[in-house]
Amino acid sequence: MSDKKRKFSDWILILLYITTFAVLIYYLWDGRDYYLTSALERPHHEGHQLIKPGGIRGHGLGILGTAMMIIMLLYSLRKRYSIFRNMGSIRMWLNFHIFLGITGPLFIVLHSAFKLNGIVAISFWSMVAVALSGVLGRYLYIKIPRTISGTELDLKEAEEYHQKITRDVFANYKIDETYIAKIETMIMGKIDAARGSLRVLLSLALSDVFLPLRMRRARKRIIRLTGISKKKAKIVVNNIKKKAILHRQIALWQHINNLFHYWHVIHKPFAIIMYLIMIIHVTITVLLGYTWLL
Repeated sequence: MSDKKRKFSDWILILLYITTFAVLIYYLWDGRDYYLTSALERPHHEGHQLIKPGGIRGHGLGILGTAMMIIMLLYSLRKRYSIFRNMGSIRMWLNFHIFLGITGPLFIVLHSAFKLNGIVAISFWSMVAVALSGVLGRYLYIKIPRTISGTELDLKEAEEYHQKITRDVFANYKIDETYIAKIETMIMGKIDAARGSLRVLLSLALSDVFLPLRMRRARKRIIRLTGISKKKAKIVVNNIKKKAILHRQIALWQHINNLFHYWHVIHKPFAIIMYLIMIIHVTITVLLGYTWLL
């Protein structure tokens, strides 16, 4: 995927998030009085026939949320079958998968009118677990070195790419490799691959939180020591940041891949439970004669 196509898909995704959350906030605000009414009093509320799970709006939100959760499965097809390889990059599909995984459950929560009990409660909490673990999975996914198209690099390819960035930074900015290494440490902190995987995950998260502050410090240091302009210092630091991130990914390669494996072990069972209960819920609803708009 070219940078232009990548930026276009990113803007489309941002537009989808803005539009979807605007709709969700509108329905949440419009039905706030009903949602705050006790379960015993809801049948007497003027909005009951519209907002209840079987109402025109409530049922429609359930259908929309369910459809989004089903469309999410297309990402698995894109990963596993070669017939879909020319239909957009893995990165684009993953981002859309995450979008559906975040917004789909929110529509289903509105469909339930915040009334969660019985088998629906099991499905709901499975859905929450899937959504939260999906966020963690996305975080781990971006820690694995990849090409622009989203294809995972092996360790040798990652090391070669790391060396290429080192050569490019030296060739373009004439900055000594030893000094580049010091800036790397300033940006990312010290790398301790001897830690356990969970401690490594916490270290990664904390490092990313403080990354913007460390980047500013690195730019100021380069300007002070080399006398280059702020614009050029920003370019230099951004290049060294790419090198530092890749260096960290290589050093923590085994930890990150182990964590990603454990994530699959947690994520998939909750997803299976969620979809099974969803199928049971939809089947019972249809057999009982509940149909939208009728």
